[in-house]
Amino acid sequence: SEGVPALLVITGADAAHVVSEARDVPALAEVPILAVVPSVPPTAVAEALAAGATDIARLPVPPIVLANRCRNLCKLARRDVAGALALGRINEVLTTHGDDSEALVQMLQITTTVLGFERGSLVAHIEGSEHAFVIAANDADAAAARFTLEIAEYPEINEAIRTVAPVLIDDVLTHPLTAGIADMLASRSVRATVVFPVAWRKRPLGVIMLRKRQPGIGHLGARGIELGRLIASLTAAHLRQGAVLESLRDQTHKISRARYEAERRLRGIDSLKEHFEAGADGVVVLDDVGRILFVNRAAERITGFARDGLLGSELVDLVTGDQVVQITDTITRVLAGANVDAFDLQLSTTSGQPAWVSVSTSTVLAGTGAVILAFRDVTAERALEHELRSTKEFLERLIDSTVDAIIAADLRGEIILFNQGAERLFGYRARDVIGKLPVWKLYEERGANQIMRMLRSTSYGGVGRLEQTRREILVSTGDAVPVSMTASLVYERGREVATVGILTDLRDRIRMEQRLLDAQQKLQSSEKQALVAELAGAAAHELNQPLTSIIGYAQLIERQSEKKAAHLRAVGVILSEAERMAGIVKKIGRITKYETTDYVGSARMLDLERAAPDSEPAIPVMGLDDSIIPVSPEDSQTGEFEPIVRSDPAGLQPSIGDLSDLDARRGGE
Repeated sequence: SEGVPALLVITGADAAHVVSEARDVPALAEVPILAVVPSVPPTAVAEALAAGATDIARLPVPPIVLANRCRNLCKLARRDVAGALALGRINEVLTTHGDDSEALVQMLQITTTVLGFERGSLVAHIEGSEHAFVIAANDADAAAARFTLEIAEYPEINEAIRTVAPVLIDDVLTHPLTAGIADMLASRSVRATVVFPVAWRKRPLGVIMLRKRQPGIGHLGARGIELGRLIASLTAAHLRQGAVLESLRDQTHKISRARYEAERRLRGIDSLKEHFEAGADGVVVLDDVGRILFVNRAAERITGFARDGLLGSELVDLVTGDQVVQITDTITRVLAGANVDAFDLQLSTTSGQPAWVSVSTSTVLAGTGAVILAFRDVTAERALEHELRSTKEFLERLIDSTVDAIIAADLRGEIILFNQGAERLFGYRARDVIGKLPVWKLYEERGANQIMRMLRSTSYGGVGRLEQTRREILVSTGDAVPVSMTASLVYERGREVATVGILTDLRDRIRMEQRLLDAQQKLQSSEKQALVAELAGAAAHELNQPLTSIIGYAQLIERQSEKKAAHLRAVGVILSEAERMAGIVKKIGRITKYETTDYVGSARMLDLERAAPDSEPAIPVMGLDDSIIPVSPEDSQTGEFEPIVRSDPAGLQPSIGDLSDLDARRGGE
């Protein structure tokens, strides 16, 4: 309260007397007092302590020592105040809310804070029981559910209940009491622990267990231990008549009763135990509510749980929620005398990985109110089944998603696979074909037999294989459709069991090939016509010039010769044939398309009449009017003339020399 000092320092020869008077004042009764006494008489220290001094300092005392003692006394005073406040808060919480779970958790939170621990649990125990129950904890994992403990597995709890005295363990790794469970505690981050018995009139109701991660409990001291005792006593006073302990008493009684009934049942089946233990399958015996009465070694091996931990518990605690109804229904039917078909259960194990077991039942003990369940570990088989099922589903999706048609049939011709590609190609639905339509109905007559002969031959890719070949199939409309096909035989242990064919629709490809062929033919025709036109143009150009010279010279000879000259007839033939050739050259120059006609035997030649339209002479014949102007008749009589070329003088230039040579030869005659 206000006005009360945190510390009294009393000095002088009569310090003991003053301390005694201060303690008689109610407000100063709990205030720490430091008595500074003279060095003589020697009895001064004892007198001050007897008078009620908290601490003694003998003169002379260094100032720093005096200051440290004063500081320590103030800390102790504050700790005492904190302890008193904690007791008050705990009492208020328990008085207001009783043994409500939230109130008990709040009590533990206050206790761990004031005593310097990290985790706290309130463990209830019914006298005479081998079990204890965690009814409250200040950490989230433990607070989520109540735990049943085997007291024998927790020596520190067992010791506190047995002696009804606090158990202080500075380090679980070195303390003899926890030597057997030191590794387990260390794995749970527990190094130091204190257990305060919660007792009423020296009868234990449970314990308050405090734990911390680091070793060492020296910080408690005598005052801390006393505070822990007081908190435990206060908790016992509120817990002894609470609903929690009453519920636990009923539960313990039920467990004891169930154990008695279980033992009674087990006494009746002692003759079967050896049989159960000798089997490789797990065996559990359940009572009428599903509690486990017996577990063989194989069941321990499968689940990983010890037999003692399973006895008295319910089998439904080991399975998932959706299987609880199945177990309940199985127990009801077996007790009624009916066996149940084998079914699968997923059991929890100590490894954390669930185990799949195949369960079968027996009614041998139904008359005694017990159910026998035998189960075999099928975890590997179910995993393999799942993998195979996944692979099968993947392959089915893969087969259905492919564009090509895939068909499989057994050796009787019954279709067993008809994918979506086959549905699109044939126009049938799979459900209308599989097991209903023989495979040979999908091919032309005897087509299926021919394919089987090819599959068994070595000439088409080897025995059991058919390399890509072209066939015709019959679709739902009855039309024949060309396809590209590969096929193979399916073997099982060296024996033919089925055939598989993969078919690709060729209709689009054939149409594309035909269009490509037409385009190629048109291109070839265009190339031929272009080649002929170019060749014709070149030929016309090259032939026109010599023909012009021939005609010109022939005309000159004709005009310079006497009318009755013997060679005029030959000159006329030359002119006629040259003009005919000129007409042919003209046609060649006007060729616009490639047309042929029969020649000799199988040979063919270009048909100029159809390849070039009718036209006038291909090249102009150089006559008197347009090409050559002869000299006077006198000159013509003598053979002397001078040609005058009006068009393309260069074209006739090479021929003038030839005419001069001809004239010279005639003069020599």
